[in-house]
Amino acid sequence: MSEVVTDSSNKKKGLGRGLGSLLGGPAPAEMNKPTPAAAPSTAQNIAATPKAVAPSNPTSPVATPVAPPVDPESKIWKVAIDKLSPGQYQPRRVFEKEPLQELAQSIRENGILQPIVARRTSSGKLEIVAGERRWRAAQLAGQHEVPVILKNYDDKQALELAIVENIQREDLNPIEEAEGYSRLIQDFKLSQQQVAEKVGKDRATVANAVRLLSLPNEIKEMISENTLSVGHAKVLLALPDAKKQIEMAKKVINEKLAVRKLEKMVQAIVKGNEEAEEEVTAKSFDSNVTQRLINGLSEELQKIMGTKVAIDYSGSKGKISIHFYSDDELTNLVDRLKEGWQ
Repeated sequence: MSEVVTDSSNKKKGLGRGLGSLLGGPAPAEMNKPTPAAAPSTAQNIAATPKAVAPSNPTSPVATPVAPPVDPESKIWKVAIDKLSPGQYQPRRVFEKEPLQELAQSIRENGILQPIVARRTSSGKLEIVAGERRWRAAQLAGQHEVPVILKNYDDKQALELAIVENIQREDLNPIEEAEGYSRLIQDFKLSQQQVAEKVGKDRATVANAVRLLSLPNEIKEMISENTLSVGHAKVLLALPDAKKQIEMAKKVINEKLAVRKLEKMVQAIVKGNEEAEEEVTAKSFDSNVTQRLINGLSEELQKIMGTKVAIDYSGSKGKISIHFYSDDELTNLVDRLKEGWQ
C-alpha cells in the first residue's frame, strides 16, 4: 500500500499502461519501440488522430459549429415599394379611406410589424399575395421599402391564402367573400365542400355566400356598401324576377323593413297574391303611423304630469302607465287626476 502511494514513478507507469490499454495504443514505455509492419486496428487509428487526444489537452482548438442552411422562403427581404404590384387574385376590392389612413399613421410611428407575403411571377415581377392593405398604407406613410417574405405559390395557393387572410381579419364584405369562393370553384374546379375545408367554413356558409352572386348588380352594390343586409338579400333570392328584387330592395331601405316583414311580402308575391302584398304593405304603413301618434301622446302626457308616461297600444286597446318614485309623488298624481275628472 505504501509503495503505491509514495512511489510516483510506479504510479505514472501504471497510469500510462491503463491509458494505453484504453486507447488501444502501446504503453508510454513502448511508444519509441519499433512496431512490426501490420495494418493498424480501428481503435489504433482513432487513438493516433488529433481528435482522439484533443479532449485531454485544454489548449487544443475547438471546432466551430456550422449553422444549418436558412430556408430562402423564411428570409425577410427589404424590397423597394414600387417593385411590388397588387395580386391578381386579391378578393378585396374596397379599401376604405379612413382605416387606411389610420394604418398609415401607425406605420409612420412603429413601422410595418408583419411582413408582406409576395411571389415572383413568370414575368419576374413581385406580386403581393397577402398584405396589400399594408402596402397601400406604407405608400401613404411615405415609406420607400417594405419587409417582404417571398413564397413559391402557384395561382390556386395565392388565391386560397388571400381569401383566408382576409376572412380571418374580417376585411371582406359579403360580395367580395362570395366572389373569392366562386373563383376557387370555377377557376380551379373545387367543390363547395373542398372550398369550405380550405377556408375553415362549413359548406352551407359557402353555398349561401355564392348564391348572393346571382342577384342583380345594383343589389350587390347595396350589400357591399352595407345599406342592405345579407339577411334581406337571402329573402330576395326567392323572387324570380330581377326587376322585382330591385324594387323590393329599395322598399326595404326606404321603409326600413325588418327581415320578417320582407319574408311575408315576398311569400305573398311568390304565391301570386298581389292583393296580399298590398295589404301587408298597407298594414305596415298604418302601424308605423299609429305608433308615431302613440309616442306623441306619451310625450304630451309626460310633459303635463311631470313624470314618465307609457302607452301600450294594440288594436284600439291598451293601457297607460304612469310612473311615480315616492309616496308624496303618488299622492300628488292622484290629487291631480281627481281634479281633472271633477
